[in-house]
Amino acid sequence: MTHDAQTGRLATDAVAVRSEATEPDAGFGIDSILEGLWGLLTSMRFGVVIILALAALGLVGTMIIQAPPGISADAAAKADWLDGVRPKYGGWTGILDQLQVFTIFESVWFRGLAALLTASLVACSAHRLPGLWKSATRPHVAIGEAFFTHAPQHEFIAVKGAGEEISAGVTQVLRHHRYRVVSEDDGVVHVYADKFRWGPFGTVIGHLSLVVILAGALVGSAFGFRDTSFVVAEGSTVPVRSGEGIAVELVQFQDAYYTDTGAPADYASDLVIYRDGAEVARDTVRVNEPLRYDGLSFYQSFYGPAAAVRVSDAGGAEVFADGVPLAWTEDSGRRVGSFTIPGADLTVWVIGTAGSGDTVVAPGQMRVEVYKASEGTPVGGTTIDQRTSAALAGYTFAFDREMQYTGLSVARDPGTPLIWLGSLLMIAGFVLVLMFPHRRVWGRLVVRSDGRGMLSLAAAGRRDVTSNTEFTDLVTDIRAAFTAPTGR
Repeated sequence: MTHDAQTGRLATDAVAVRSEATEPDAGFGIDSILEGLWGLLTSMRFGVVIILALAALGLVGTMIIQAPPGISADAAAKADWLDGVRPKYGGWTGILDQLQVFTIFESVWFRGLAALLTASLVACSAHRLPGLWKSATRPHVAIGEAFFTHAPQHEFIAVKGAGEEISAGVTQVLRHHRYRVVSEDDGVVHVYADKFRWGPFGTVIGHLSLVVILAGALVGSAFGFRDTSFVVAEGSTVPVRSGEGIAVELVQFQDAYYTDTGAPADYASDLVIYRDGAEVARDTVRVNEPLRYDGLSFYQSFYGPAAAVRVSDAGGAEVFADGVPLAWTEDSGRRVGSFTIPGADLTVWVIGTAGSGDTVVAPGQMRVEVYKASEGTPVGGTTIDQRTSAALAGYTFAFDREMQYTGLSVARDPGTPLIWLGSLLMIAGFVLVLMFPHRRVWGRLVVRSDGRGMLSLAAAGRRDVTSNTEFTDLVTDIRAAFTAPTGR
């Protein structure tokens, strides 16, 4: 080849190299993104950051008043609730509502972080599983000599005899202590022994248990229903805000008290469940004895006084007749309930007495206050004796009698089976890790031509009382099996 031809070829090769170097690698960007994402999900620091962020949201949820569960599905009820908290949060009320701060545990922020934590736990488990599997099925038998000097637990035993006999004796002692034994001979006899080799998988089971629990919480949050402030007065039927045409009637409320202290001894509610107007279930519920129907659970939660109120219009037609639960308490101690008059832009507040010292509402009376619902402005108010009536705002209000209401916790949580499963997996993981810790011992046997040798033993892992005792017992039994002279 001439000098010019060689020079031209070198120039051509250089151009080709520069072309390849400047040509974009279509897969490089995607691979880098995936590797970076995997590294992020498997990072312990990232997991800690997510947990701290969830804890911060939980702190916000405890410091900021949270809306009752299920209220977001009822626009009118949500608007009324926001009006109730507006005096506390002022102009921030709308902003906090848009940021879902009032429903923080159902917010996209909380669910997103929970999903990220779930993905991180799955990635960490998948990242660690191959190493655990390899350690359990294909352990590293041959270990360098330096390990036996620096291991937390180590011992050197002088021995005498044939290498095969010494190795067999060591194996017999290890198996007597319930160790699995694997050995290799490359001129030096290497021994590996372990027990409870599946114990480390308890950490993976623990991670997966958290994944299952988080999945159950997310399923319950996304598809479940909970109302912890469901109230219904005796003789009344109230629809459940689950969107399934279910309503609850309180037939009778019963309560009993201890005679010496006056504390409640028992309280129970006789309930009837209707679906689309037809009775589908009936039972008496107590605190620990709920009524269950079609995935819904009705728990007895609290109780209090109610007022039987009737309202008639100017023509004498009855427009409202029901029990009004006095479920809220004013700073003065008076119990308060409310209802709206059908077909009118009016909200009625029914206020009970605070006791014998109340100069505004005496025992046996109820105060009725009427407000413009759309504006919240007062229309008028009056106090009514029991079994009497009074005219107010173009209507006649009658207070028939006092009665009781019951407070129920109504819930449907499709994630409950997952949470139970996750809890069982967590217990299983703890049992494996704590009750069956992975014990590993390495041995290195070097025998000289004169039959004298040195057996090095070392155990890996953290030192504790149990592992120290077990290693000491193991060494003692091996020493007892071999007696070697101290001379050379």
